[in-house]
Amino acid sequence: MDELAEGALKGLLRLVGVVVRALIWLIWELCFEVIAWYIGWPICRALSFGRTPQESITEHEQASNLTSFTVSVVGLVSLVGLAILIAKLVGSG
Repeated sequence: MDELAEGALKGLLRLVGVVVRALIWLIWELCFEVIAWYIGWPICRALSFGRTPQESITEHEQASNLTSFTVSVVGLVSLVGLAILIAKLVGSG
């Protein structure tokens, strides 16, 4: 009986592990690498007067790791800043 409970618990923990890994992949891949790239790319282009990043907006997979990370961080910081600004405006009104 203990072996059955132990096997069920291991199966449940394995399932939870798969779900957590899938969510981490989804958050990293979709939110950080794709959405943040599309938000950060025009900001970086505007701030650098069209010089960087040299890749087009649809070429985030061809960008170097440093460029991809930098543009994505700019996009993520911009989104967080916009969310804070909206929260302050809604909270004060």
